[in-house]
Amino acid sequence: MGEAISRAISGVVAHDSLHVCWRNPNTDMPSFGFWHRLTAEVGRAQTINYYSGQDLTHPVEQARRGIPVQVVDAHDRLAHKVLLDNGYAGELRLLLRAAHGTWGTLVLLREQGAAPFGQGDVDRVARLAQPLVAVSRSYVRATPLHSPDGDLPPGVIVVGADHAVRGITPEGHAWLRAIRLPGALTEPEWAAVALSSEVALAGRRFVRDPTTPRPVTCLPSAYAGRWVGVQGQPLDADGTGDVAVVIRAAGAELLPALSAWYDVTGRERAVIDELREGIPAKQIARRLALSVHTVNDYLKAIYRKTGIAGRDEITAVLSG
Repeated sequence: MGEAISRAISGVVAHDSLHVCWRNPNTDMPSFGFWHRLTAEVGRAQTINYYSGQDLTHPVEQARRGIPVQVVDAHDRLAHKVLLDNGYAGELRLLLRAAHGTWGTLVLLREQGAAPFGQGDVDRVARLAQPLVAVSRSYVRATPLHSPDGDLPPGVIVVGADHAVRGITPEGHAWLRAIRLPGALTEPEWAAVALSSEVALAGRRFVRDPTTPRPVTCLPSAYAGRWVGVQGQPLDADGTGDVAVVIRAAGAELLPALSAWYDVTGRERAVIDELREGIPAKQIARRLALSVHTVNDYLKAIYRKTGIAGRDEITAVLSG
């Protein structure tokens, strides 16, 4: 998929390597992504810079500053050093902004010796934001929601203070085999790095500052073969040591994902929250101060948007 996206974009903006990462605007955490001609080491180094507090190119920071397209060059010392160390000369970062917030980033890179990104590239790539958001939503929705197959226990990837993967439990290896990641991510080392890097860094940051996004993400079934929850849990109080990255069937973390990808409204989400407790429509209506007719209308809208047949199925999906 990364190669196909690169090929489609190459006629708009020439580049040598690509990374596109779609995020959940409800959680400000990554959801899934594709790479083309980009190594795990480069991706990890860039992510470490994002969370260093000295790199202003993190998607959340870029959105806060209102910069939809950013050219990374010698003025961005840390980010530019990562490029030079890996054979690149320049980078173009596009925020994938649409209704309801920031849905991710498109990163294009040019190797050393290529022409630098210019204003023409900036203007052309800006037109790709909304089409790429639309593509991501169609991609996620193309796979029907269903309760998970099998019953894998949670697995753990341990990430060290140096951001390297230190160990993977047998259950973690089972998850890496079970989830169907695309392309190069089928290699166990790449997959472990890709799944754990940003969640571990977000976990360290959350320990230091609980106002930042929770270190929880949800991979869609279209991408991983099933809905998968990934959570970073630092093993010490200050977040400076190892982090346990837990992989399991998506449960509670699936609800924010459904809200984003399937256009589930706030009221519909409140109804789903009540559904998870297994209570009847009349009781849901009383709790939410709604009529039973309105609750049933919300339920019909939820089933239509998600393709789920009824309340038993959506309860099974959300229970993980």
